[in-house]
Amino acid sequence: MADQIITPEFRGSFVNLVTPRPPAEGQDPVYSMVVVVPKTETAFLSKLEEEVERVAMAKWGKVPPRLKTTLRDGDEEDRPEFRDNIVFNVKSKSRPGVVDNELQPILDPEELYSGAWYRASIHAFAWEHPTGGKGVSFGLDNVMKVKDDEPFSGKTAAEEDFKAFA
Repeated sequence: MADQIITPEFRGSFVNLVTPRPPAEGQDPVYSMVVVVPKTETAFLSKLEEEVERVAMAKWGKVPPRLKTTLRDGDEEDRPEFRDNIVFNVKSKSRPGVVDNELQPILDPEELYSGAWYRASIHAFAWEHPTGGKGVSFGLDNVMKVKDDEPFSGKTAAEEDFKAFA
């Protein structure tokens, strides 16, 4: 089993922690989110890259050429909230534990949204696709919601939209 990694605080995107959904048609449903980490978190990002290399070496004895990972430069993505960040996907077939910053379980699914700040426990794992692709991805173990922030959806609350009419 790969070593568990605790992330620094990050903004979550495409947060799917309540009901598992298939990533693509015909695939098994998973719990997932995109981790949006500032590029200034250099120590953490170096640790991720080292873990990718360690897991690949353990699986294949070397880092395969064209190794696939979910680590991406947010500046190359088509989403403004990813700018100046490194982004990567995490997923789990089983429901991750989700707590608030006082370690109390979060029961209201409305509390878990894209744009809020989180911390997560994750682990790297190697995989091989039957058509020849090899890669290292990250599994999602548990999540702590740290604080609220502006939702990435850009939507305002209904109370804000209609407060002039109350």
